[in-house]
Amino acid sequence: MMGGFRRRIAMEISLMGFCYQHFRGVGRVLARLFYSNGGIRMEEVLEDAGLKIYPDAYYSLIGFLTVLAAVSVAPVVYITGLTPLASAPLLVILLGYLAPKVLAYDRASKLDVEVPFAGTYISVMATGGLSPYQSLRKLKGCTLLPHISKAAKEIEADVELKGLDPVTAMERSALHLPSRSYRDLMLGYASATRSGADVIHFLLAQTETMFRDLAARVRAFGDRAGILMESYIAIIILSTLSLSVIFMTSMAFSEFWSGFFTAENYLLYAYLIVPGLSILFVYLSDAAQLQHPVNEWGPYKVYLATLPLTVLLAASMFLPFTPLSIPQLAPPFTKPLTGLVASTRVMLGLEKGYEAAIGLALTLIAGTLPAAYAHSHYSKRGRGLEGDITNFLRDLTETRKTGASPEKCIEILSQRSYGRFSRHLKLAARQIKWGFPFKVIYDSFRVRVRSWLALINIYLLVDAIEVGGGTPETLETLTGFSEMLISIEKEKAAMLRPLMMMPYMGAGILLASTTVFLGFMRFVLYSFGRQAIPYTQFLNLLLPPMVLQAYLTGLVTGKISSGVLSNGFKHALILAAAALIIMPISSRFSLPFQPWR
Repeated sequence: MMGGFRRRIAMEISLMGFCYQHFRGVGRVLARLFYSNGGIRMEEVLEDAGLKIYPDAYYSLIGFLTVLAAVSVAPVVYITGLTPLASAPLLVILLGYLAPKVLAYDRASKLDVEVPFAGTYISVMATGGLSPYQSLRKLKGCTLLPHISKAAKEIEADVELKGLDPVTAMERSALHLPSRSYRDLMLGYASATRSGADVIHFLLAQTETMFRDLAARVRAFGDRAGILMESYIAIIILSTLSLSVIFMTSMAFSEFWSGFFTAENYLLYAYLIVPGLSILFVYLSDAAQLQHPVNEWGPYKVYLATLPLTVLLAASMFLPFTPLSIPQLAPPFTKPLTGLVASTRVMLGLEKGYEAAIGLALTLIAGTLPAAYAHSHYSKRGRGLEGDITNFLRDLTETRKTGASPEKCIEILSQRSYGRFSRHLKLAARQIKWGFPFKVIYDSFRVRVRSWLALINIYLLVDAIEVGGGTPETLETLTGFSEMLISIEKEKAAMLRPLMMMPYMGAGILLASTTVFLGFMRFVLYSFGRQAIPYTQFLNLLLPPMVLQAYLTGLVTGKISSGVLSNGFKHALILAAAALIIMPISSRFSLPFQPWR
């Protein structure tokens, strides 16, 4: 009885318990909106997404967030008059509807990437005499394949706790995970086992088929990546240029026509809609391409750590020069920084009005430089090892066929050159002489290397040696799949490399054309309309969004071209720095349009 009381107290003090207790009625209303057609059950979607949440509790949580959004936004809308913010509760409901579907799709795509490697592991272990169930049990602690590891733990729980036989447990797991590749592998193995077929042959054939499918997906993504990049550049460049021209024209002739294109609407587009589109394309790229199961979070941690500095620099070097008249946060401390912006403008030979764009560019450069360096530092730890490791595996397989032990083979091959892998191989050979087990050698290798492909190859090799003694047949299987994987990665890199020129050209055109057109508009109005444009105000309004869009273009470029968002820090940094070069150059082209010439 005391246990039930404690569970009740724990439920009441938890967020989910609070929502279920007080917002169950709102949840029931939302339950009629979610999947009202009855074609798909929420239980199935939540299970596919990996969310261990009771559907009614999930509805209650969305109801609580909807009410919270309405209560929070209502006074803001009343005070500021920003009526678009009143749609925030509807946005919460929409996100609540889409979130499980998005998570389920993301989980399925990541499982589809991990399954070929899990199939490789099971196949290699099977040639060494280990059953697929025992192989999955060994994978339950593999952090390189996190989703497969979680599925292996659930299979083991079904066998050890519920008393299911391994084949039935694997069938059950296949039916509850949203991955077709995983389902085909598990159900095919169960069918081969029950029919008495050659299980090892099935595993090898199925894994080879999955790698061919993986290669086909890589080729398909190469085409989709080009479409994504072209679409993003077209939307950003064409829409921004068009709206900028319309905005400048409407502001210049405001005495004759005042339309929808006010300064507030343009700022809403530049600082809200454009970043939103960038986030959308980052998500579309993430959903379309193949992601490594394990990510390096070091650059993102550095970026978040420097975020307070970025905010302080923006308050000191950007906001004081905007037409919004936002006061400086700490005038005595920030005065040297505002002076730095003015000095930079003079050094670049630009007239007044460029301070906001220069300040934003300097802020983004200073805020992104540590993260870009961190990405370069982490990516070097293992970059270029994949091909060298594959060459080593091929030589190891051939040397093993002579009858030498795996330890002796590694000692012999450590005298050869394998590029960047050579120093790791020499250290492994010394550790073998000192009597270290292969698991210790792998752990030391993992500390020094960050490449997931390199780590998964060495992980497979170590287990193949420990379980099956590293027989030539086992090593031949491992080497074949490694060579296939490297071929896929090379094909992917070759297909994405030509995309790198588009964002740089697009950002340059955007900045240069806007600067030149501003000078042209000033000349036209002065010559024909005898009306002076508030040129400084236009510069402060139009150029900073261009710098921000160039920066966001760099982030999207890094994500689409490499599959890693942190790779975009480098491109964003280069484009922000390029803005400081493009603005003075393009301003020279507007000199013929100056009214005093």
